[in-house]
Amino acid sequence: MDRRWHVMRTIPGKEAEMTDLLERKVNHELWRDCRILRKQQLFRTQGRYLLGRKNMFPGYIFINTEFPKELEKELRKARQFPKLLGSAAGDIVPVEEEDLRFLEDVCGRDLAHDMRLSTVRVDEEGQVRSASGALKPYVGRITRQRLRHRYVTAEVPLFNRRENVLFGIRVDGDPV
Repeated sequence: MDRRWHVMRTIPGKEAEMTDLLERKVNHELWRDCRILRKQQLFRTQGRYLLGRKNMFPGYIFINTEFPKELEKELRKARQFPKLLGSAAGDIVPVEEEDLRFLEDVCGRDLAHDMRLSTVRVDEEGQVRSASGALKPYVGRITRQRLRHRYVTAEVPLFNRRENVLFGIRVDGDPV
């Protein structure tokens, strides 16, 4: 069986603590990589925009393993580990191919990079009309835009439903 990405759920804000615990306590033969997916976002302070990072999916950890059943058994032994996402039976579920394509498009093949800012062009009414970067395929699906705060949300088919994903943006001409 090939190594595949799976998802674990934990308390939002405790993702780094859980990946550290996984690193220290679980046999590395059961898993290869563990990621907290992040995105770039601009923050306005004192009239300037600063580049920051935020978790893309708060409360979720992505893990690459070819031994999901064995990993699940190991995680169940220690109650401090994050709950695994899955069916009612508790099986861990691999990330679906379509979802993995989106994640790889925005975070790179090994899910190791931050989702970068998308550059947008805005019309006279202040509406986003085009974009480059991760947002480009979803310009027609924007559900909310906050240009002053430099983000938009767009409806993305993800995890067997339609998710409103927050994309960090920069407006064409921003100094950042």
